[in-house]
Formats: sequence, C-alpha cells, structure tokens
Amino acid sequence: MKPSGIKFPVFGLFCMALGGFFLHFRIHPPAKDAFNLIGVLFPLFNALVLPFMFLNRKTVTWAYAINLTSVIVGVTVMTWFSIANWKLPLTLYNLVFETTLADSLILLGKLPLGQVILEAWLKMDEDSNEI
Repeated sequence: MKPSGIKFPVFGLFCMALGGFFLHFRIHPPAKDAFNLIGVLFPLFNALVLPFMFLNRKTVTWAYAINLTSVIVGVTVMTWFSIANWKLPLTLYNLVFETTLADSLILLGKLPLGQVILEAWLKMDEDSNEI
C-alpha cells in the first residue's frame, strides 16, 4: 500500500529529471566529449529509476538520499561551471541571467518534492503503528 498523495510529487520529480536529461543532452552532447556522459546519465537515472524507488517503501530512503545527493552535486557543479567560465562584467543582470542560477533553482525544487514523499511514507508508517 502506498500513501495517498505521493503520485503527483513523484511525477513532478520524473518531469524535472527528464527535463534535466534533455537539457544536458542538448547543452553537453556526449558525442562531443565522453565526460559529458556524467551530466547526461545522472538525470536519466533520476528520471527512470528514482520514481520507482520513491513509490516503494523499501527503497524510499535510498531514493531520498540519492535525490538529495544529486541536487547538492548538481548545484555545486553548475555553480563551479558558471564561475570557471565567467567572462562578463559582474552585474546583477549577468549574475541572474547569464549563469546557471535558473538551472540550480529548478534543481533545488526537487528537494521539497522528495521531502513531501518521504514524510508521507513516514506518516503512513506512524499511522499503521497506532492501530
């Protein structure tokens, strides 16, 4: 039995990960450099495997940990990429619109979705123990 209300957040995680896969594949095609495979395979794993892990009680904590780790690593690497390739004058406009800030904010949206799913499972476990 699954907790009610987790299918939509799981679908949200799936959509965000699949969008990340398409974005990375377009911006960093693996055909140009094998190193680009890393940025393509992580979102593909997150889109194809993590949703099923979030829907299974035995694997939900692993899914949460992998989701959290991929967000932290993704934001860190994208921030490093923006800093390492910075060529423009330092202005507020350039910081907001010419960096990976938007991508990082979208990626950070995966954290509350994962938290909602985990809390739903924990609440269901808590409710089943009260009976």
